[in-house]
Amino acid sequence: MVEVKKQPFNDVLKEYDRIIYHLIHRLGIRDPYREFYQEGVIALWKAYETYDEDKGGKFSTYAYFRIEKALLSSIRDQNRRQEKEEKYKQIMFTFENLVTTDEYDLIDMYTLEKIKAALSEKQLIWFTSFVLNDLSVKEIAENEGVTVDAVKNWARLAKPKIRKLLHVN
Repeated sequence: MVEVKKQPFNDVLKEYDRIIYHLIHRLGIRDPYREFYQEGVIALWKAYETYDEDKGGKFSTYAYFRIEKALLSSIRDQNRRQEKEEKYKQIMFTFENLVTTDEYDLIDMYTLEKIKAALSEKQLIWFTSFVLNDLSVKEIAENEGVTVDAVKNWARLAKPKIRKLLHVN
């Protein structure tokens, strides 16, 4: 290809989409929803927009580089997201196991007292109702005469305090 900029992007895409498929295959990416293919198309578009023929070098080399880096970044982002989700699930599992039991004598009373001391009155209502007494957010809202969003806000503010006390990041 002599001058890439003079061709419409659709023609460039038709010519270079095999590079996207090649890289997806080479990197061992499973792409059932074509998210990575879309990332590759976006990277090809950026390569098309930023390619400078005056600097020398072939467009195909530049496009390959941009697409590969975009796909690797997407893989890293997806891995980070999965790690955060796993960490969150682990935190919630630990948190629920700490306080959701029928036998109150099994609860670490020292930790429970620290949690109660750290929370505001409304946050403590959420904690005892939701966590210890296993009521739904809707039930708590009805019992307290407030909106569901208010109860969710109590929970949102209480959870970081509890995590800090449990030394869970």
